[in-house]
Amino acid sequence: MAAPTPSTYSRNVGHGGFISWNAVWTDGNQLTDTVVLDLSALEYTSSLTIQRVAWMATAGITFTLEFDDDSSDEFILSSALAPTDQQDIDFTWNGLDGVVMTATGGTGDLLITTLSAADADEINLFVWYRVD
Repeated sequence: MAAPTPSTYSRNVGHGGFISWNAVWTDGNQLTDTVVLDLSALEYTSSLTIQRVAWMATAGITFTLEFDDDSSDEFILSSALAPTDQQDIDFTWNGLDGVVMTATGGTGDLLITTLSAADADEINLFVWYRVD
């Protein structure tokens, strides 16, 4: 069997937007560099700023979010094992801009890779972002 096909919902108004991303496993196949947000599909494509990430996951599964600009991967965050309640990181806390990734040539993606996924595991992601 294959890794799950995520369900997504997104809204983008001007330079700001969010994406809701959900995956449910039916086996133990992992996601590897799977696109959560495709920068080149958005109207403004020179940079992506991650402002906030919230997630919930079943116990035992972990994931890593990275930004890929076709030449290198830039780490954003990794989830911890065990917490099944909502986790939330606000990268704009205390007046910060967020995590800014500048893409080469207007391409790039926000990627997810999973570890330890098993049958019936689930990840829900909510990502707030800004594009320029």
